Amino acid sequence: MESPAWYTDAEKYWNNVPATINGMLGGLGQLARPDAVTSLRFLSEFVNPPSSSTSASILNPPTADQRPSYVLDCGAGIGRVTKQVLLKAFDHVDLVENCEAFVNQAKEVYLKDEIESGRVGEVRCQGLQNVHFEGTSWEGRYDVIWCQWVLGHLTEADLIAFFERCKKGLKPGGLIFIKENNAKVGIVIDEDDSSMTRSDLVWKEMFNKSSLRLLREEVQKGFPSGLFAVKMYALEPM
Repeated sequence: MESPAWYTDAEKYWNNVPATINGMLGGLGQLARPDAVTSLRFLSEFVNPPSSSTSASILNPPTADQRPSYVLDCGAGIGRVTKQVLLKAFDHVDLVENCEAFVNQAKEVYLKDEIESGRVGEVRCQGLQNVHFEGTSWEGRYDVIWCQWVLGHLTEADLIAFFERCKKGLKPGGLIFIKENNAKVGIVIDEDDSSMTRSDLVWKEMFNKSSLRLLREEVQKGFPSGLFAVKMYALEPM
């Protein structure tokens, strides 16, 4: 799990996955709609979506700040979550994704219109273990940092370090949202794609070690039986 090949093996796996919605969802494209509906409902407890006359705003804590809102989509793939969820809740989205083929598909096809309109900004090709905020254009930029089905690729040390760096990317009052598979107990390792599925208890240990306060959690419903449970967490820096 801690070997130098951990990240390169994951890259090799994803380089062989089709740059499609079905590919992003492991062949389960039918999950896209229930996933998006539940994510938007969860977000709505914290975010006022943009309208024709106002920008999105964080509700927790309440704010009168009407500057345009920004969210970072981490492990964005081709931009499925950006298009189906985040653009419906925020004014502007940046993306970071480690697979070059997915980044190219996002830029050239899937999010082409949104990029041209200015609602999607930077689409960066980079692994989360190498993402930095402090001293970059991303420092203090984001109302929300959204991480979905990607953090299992980070080792414990890199996950904690990533969470610490994320704090530098948030605006005052900004939040981190996580949506990830949950193992029943402990950690389940998948050697094929170099990922680990952490239990709810392990996730909460990671939050505690990263000085993140859990504001709300919710289990995804409407997925077929036989899959890992999926849980959403809303967090703020302590």
